[in-house]
Amino acid sequence: MATPEKATAEIVRELKQGRERQENFRLLFQRYYARLYRFFQIRRMPAADCQDLTQQVFISVYRGLGGLRQEEQFEGWLRTIAKNVYMHEVEYRQADKRAAPHVPLDEVERAEDAHRATPPVIDPGPSALETLLEREKREKLRAVLQELPMQMRRCLQLRVAEELSHQEIAVVMRLSVNTVKAHLYQAREALRKRIGKDFLIE
Repeated sequence: MATPEKATAEIVRELKQGRERQENFRLLFQRYYARLYRFFQIRRMPAADCQDLTQQVFISVYRGLGGLRQEEQFEGWLRTIAKNVYMHEVEYRQADKRAAPHVPLDEVERAEDAHRATPPVIDPGPSALETLLEREKREKLRAVLQELPMQMRRCLQLRVAEELSHQEIAVVMRLSVNTVKAHLYQAREALRKRIGKDFLIE
């Protein structure tokens, strides 16, 4: 006889109580992954972005589940998180493309007059050479990251960008903790060999 499917509210309740966290999170992941992926897909996000954004939603769920007061409201809460992730992504893309802010003409003229009336100030910022070297480092890092296997690269992103623990990465990625540690070690070695100690990841 088949085991009856566990209700979502029960899964959420057990997660909040710290019971069978990895298994219960896996159940939520399986139950809602396709629905969330479709949420981003119908908004015309590229396939790779749909995957990343869906995973961001689950990271937010994992971190914020303790603040959900009523387990029965999980699906509505999940939709709100998905909408927020989507809007944040849209705003990020628009900010990238946004033109410089409009400045009234009289402000421009006043600024020009002030510039002519005062001696130029030397910019204490980084030299052109330093800027070029930093850009070269970033480009080299990006190239090496793209060469890593996708699962390894995602583990590294969760560790560095999201600051998740090994255990949290294991839950989100549905891997064992030892596999996560192995991925991070291999990623560090790849960065060390190709780029050097400047990019070591703890």
